[in-house]
Amino acid sequence: MLGVSTLFWPVRALGALLPDGWGGFARQLAIFIPFDIAYELSRGFAMGGEATALQHAHDVVDAERALGIFHELAVQQWALDAPDFVMTVARFTYFQCQFTITFGFVIWVYIWRNYAYMLLRNTLFATFMLAVPGYILYPTAPPRLLPELGFLDPLAEATLNQQGTLVKLFGNPYAAMPSLHTATALLVGATGVLVTRSLLWRTIWTFYPALVVFSIVATANHFFLDAIAGAIVLAVALSAVLALHRYKGWSIAPLGDRSPAGTDRSSIQRAGPPTELRPSDR
Repeated sequence: MLGVSTLFWPVRALGALLPDGWGGFARQLAIFIPFDIAYELSRGFAMGGEATALQHAHDVVDAERALGIFHELAVQQWALDAPDFVMTVARFTYFQCQFTITFGFVIWVYIWRNYAYMLLRNTLFATFMLAVPGYILYPTAPPRLLPELGFLDPLAEATLNQQGTLVKLFGNPYAAMPSLHTATALLVGATGVLVTRSLLWRTIWTFYPALVVFSIVATANHFFLDAIAGAIVLAVALSAVLALHRYKGWSIAPLGDRSPAGTDRSSIQRAGPPTELRPSDR
């Protein structure tokens, strides 16, 4: 008969990988989960209804035409005419990039590259907070809601689509401007290039933002101007967070000194042999 100690061995083994044990990991979840729920709910407080969002979408189209960058229809048509796997990859990337991939990467950094975690976490939070006013003050419909211009909705038949119960509860169908998919992809991609060691993974993270932008355009969920706005929001958020970190004396790793001393209370490793937490090769 297995003893209690044996049964809890996997829990202890996994806890040994965590920089601050299960308690530190729980504290991070206690920060992330309420923040994410509040963010998702806040997107529903858009000023104006469907008519306003559709008008703003047409305004975006007019602006892109004036700038000579209204090529979303061409990108979507190319993806639809390409072999099926192209649109399959686009659908998968769109659904998974902003949360599954982003937060999976954040957890990986927390465990294996903890020196870079604090700046990544704070920049992610700041980016989300800066995007919310855009959703509230300038609700914008995505291209898929403009079929009169020729856009199709490749996600309509997907198992997880825009009409799901959870999507309707937490989502906002008129939150296209700015594109947080783009902002988080740039943040994750840049961080991935800085903290990974193998050439393969650095190459993957280098092209990851381009894949995300392709996916949001090919699935008609964002305009190119949405993506540009998302990149601007990230730049402002990162600038603000860097200024705060420098003012407070917090770490700016992986952009600067990797020393975590006195900079991240949630990242202090517990006493133990130095081999207890080994860096990943990725």
